[in-house]
Amino acid sequence: MSDIDSQLPVRSVQDVDERVLVKHQDGDDPGGVGKTQEISEKKAHVRNFSKDSDGTDQEVLLSQEGHTQSNGDYDAVNNKRPSSQGLIVSDRDAAPSETTMNLRPTAVVGEDDTVSQDVAMRHSNGDHIDEENPLPTYQAESPGDEIDNYKVDPAIAKGAFSNHDYTVTVAKDLKSIGVECSASGYAKFELQIETGVATGIFNAVATNFNSTAKPDCDLNYKLKVAAGIIVRVVKTNLDNQTQDLYTQIQGIEI
Repeated sequence: MSDIDSQLPVRSVQDVDERVLVKHQDGDDPGGVGKTQEISEKKAHVRNFSKDSDGTDQEVLLSQEGHTQSNGDYDAVNNKRPSSQGLIVSDRDAAPSETTMNLRPTAVVGEDDTVSQDVAMRHSNGDHIDEENPLPTYQAESPGDEIDNYKVDPAIAKGAFSNHDYTVTVAKDLKSIGVECSASGYAKFELQIETGVATGIFNAVATNFNSTAKPDCDLNYKLKVAAGIIVRVVKTNLDNQTQDLYTQIQGIEI
């Protein structure tokens, strides 16, 4: 005759309600310090450990909101296999929340092994920016000091020349140099940049000629010129008589 498969309750005579109280302790060292599981506020306080990608025991940590922490920064010693996840963005909503996180952004592979995320510039209401619905813009103040240096050289003889010099201010660079030139007769205008502070040696970087049909011309130089260096415009009268020569050096000092 087989044993009876009986299920009897376990009771304790030590407890007034005959309850069985279970104490969780370390099986190998039950009496050791800190070897008993802490129970308080109806919660079992457990330090959760698990294996990392190298098979080493690591304590699992949580954020202040109770979420499992993840680390996406590569570290050759501590995080050789960083966490990775796709970016999810919210629908446009007055009160975005987890329920509106429905959209995946896109990207495209560019030059030099770059990956560029697609970005759409639109009006605040989401409408396209086009000729019928343009984006308003305005002219911002210059980031530096605007230079406007005007000089007239009167009665320059036929075949003679005169110089219009501007020395870049101390501790600043002159950028976006433009020169407006004018003469009633034929003239040549040459923009020169000094090779260094006080060298007195100049290199020509731009030349222009006017005509009686077009008495005005421009000179331009895009590279910056350092402090203390002279920017020079050489004005030569190519007409058959004496005339006045006009130049106006402009730029931004930063």
